[in-house]
Amino acid sequence: MNLFAILAEAIDGDEIINQLFPNIPVLIAHIISTIVLLLVLWRWVYNPFRKMLNARHLEIRSKLDDAASKQSLANQDRSEAIARLNSAKTSADDILSAAKNKAYDERKEIIDKANEEAMRITNQSKHDIVRQRREAEKQIKQEIESISLQVAKKILKEEISAKKHQKLIDDFIDEF
Repeated sequence: MNLFAILAEAIDGDEIINQLFPNIPVLIAHIISTIVLLLVLWRWVYNPFRKMLNARHLEIRSKLDDAASKQSLANQDRSEAIARLNSAKTSADDILSAAKNKAYDERKEIIDKANEEAMRITNQSKHDIVRQRREAEKQIKQEIESISLQVAKKILKEEISAKKHQKLIDDFIDEF
C-alpha cells in the first residue's frame, strides 16, 4: 500500500488510536507483566549479581592493596639489601686497605730489622777483622822478636862476617 492511502484511511482520530493501541487491556497486561518481571529480576538477579560484583570488587581491591604492600615491603627489603651490600663492600675495602697497610708496615719493619742486623754484622765483622789483625800483628811481632832473639844469640856465639850475615838473613827469610 501506498503511504497516501494509509494517511487517507487514518484521518479518523479513533482509528489512529485504535491502530496505535489495538487492545488496551492486553497493553496494560504487558506493562504489568514487564514491571513484575523487572521487579523479580531486580530482587533475585540484579541484587545478588550486584552483591557478588561488590564482593568481587572488594576482593580485588584487597588483593591489590596486599600486592601493593608486599611490593612496598619488597622494595624496602631490596633497599636494605643494597645498603647492606654497599656497607659490606665498604667494610671489605676498609679491611683490605688496613691489611695492605699492615703488610706494608710489617714489610718495612722486617727490612729495617734486616738492615740493622746487616749493619750489626758488618760492624762486628769489621771489629773482628781489626781484632784479628791486631792479634796477627802481635803474633808476628812476637815471632819476629823471638827470631831476632835467636839470631842475636847465634850472632853473639859466632863472629859474623858480611857473607855470613847475608846468609843468616837469607836463612831467616827462607824459614818463613
